[in-house]
Amino acid sequence: MVGRPGDDRPSVSELLARSEGAAAPAGTRRLGRPGRPGRQARRWAVAAIVALILLGAAYYVGLLAYVDNTVERSDVLRLAGPEIIEVDRQRDAENFLLVGIDDGERDTVVVAHLSQDGSRSVVLVLPGQAYVDVPACQGSDGQPTEPYGGPVSSVYGTGGAGCLVRTVQLLTGLRINHYVQLDIAGFPAMVEALGGVPMCLRSTVRDDASGLNLPAGSAVIDGDQTLQFLRLQSRAGPAEAERIERQQQFLASLLDRSLAPATLANPVRLTRFLTVAAESLTLDPDTSFGDLRTLIELLRDLNSDSVVLVTAPISDPDFRPAGSSSSYLLLDEQLGRQLFQSIIDNSAVLPAEVRPPPSPAGVTCG
Repeated sequence: MVGRPGDDRPSVSELLARSEGAAAPAGTRRLGRPGRPGRQARRWAVAAIVALILLGAAYYVGLLAYVDNTVERSDVLRLAGPEIIEVDRQRDAENFLLVGIDDGERDTVVVAHLSQDGSRSVVLVLPGQAYVDVPACQGSDGQPTEPYGGPVSSVYGTGGAGCLVRTVQLLTGLRINHYVQLDIAGFPAMVEALGGVPMCLRSTVRDDASGLNLPAGSAVIDGDQTLQFLRLQSRAGPAEAERIERQQQFLASLLDRSLAPATLANPVRLTRFLTVAAESLTLDPDTSFGDLRTLIELLRDLNSDSVVLVTAPISDPDFRPAGSSSSYLLLDEQLGRQLFQSIIDNSAVLPAEVRPPPSPAGVTCG
């Protein structure tokens, strides 16, 4: 087809020639639209956003790598010890030994058990004054220690974390495959980094010695109140279990706060928190951050039907060993064995005598 006179549009043959890579005849206008500055600016904006996202991701990856390298690792587990009952049967269960250390001494010892299928969990509290058999161990100084009978609170100072693991395994028959140690002294700085930790308290928490006074219901604990709250002591029985429950709820709330979007989106706050947390944490070599996430989820569900909080049963709250003027808590051997075996068996039914009391009604938090 021939174009009209004065029409400078290319002919069909010229278009075909261009599509095949041939040069257009001289004087023919090139097809195409003029460049758009707005489109180019948008491309640069998208590229800048992608670069910022990549830089942010690199920062968080680097931060997690720093935390992983900062966390102290201690080879304290004994996964095939003779004190473990039915080792093969327990291989797929998750048993965390959670230890709180205050001023270099053991403050809290808790076993958190998660069944093989993840459907049921038990948080077992071992009171510090519970009298137990402590096996021969290799102490923290590398020297062997003699077996003895004494309170749970003495084991860490005598034989170190490894001896504490063996003592708990000897007492319960459970296979401890995760060790998590927290230095309580680092908690105030963590709380301050997060701007406080919200709590829902079942009952009033009061300590005349420190001046701590928190009413039942909603409360926000600040850095100054943290150690007062965590160090508040009880003797035994339901009061001791409630103290441990408060501590576990505090830890769960602290971790919840650290994983909140407002924290994750604030590099300064997140860095401050993780730096202090890493310096306060000791793990066994094989426990990963994924395992810690499992523990966090377990603690979050502490008040649900799928998680049971129990204290090792006591038969004598004023036990005095021969030749000693000190008073300890004597564990009920028969009930204890039933309880520990039910945990190993993943039984849905615990001995009636050790079932936790129902939570008091009337305490709600918005």
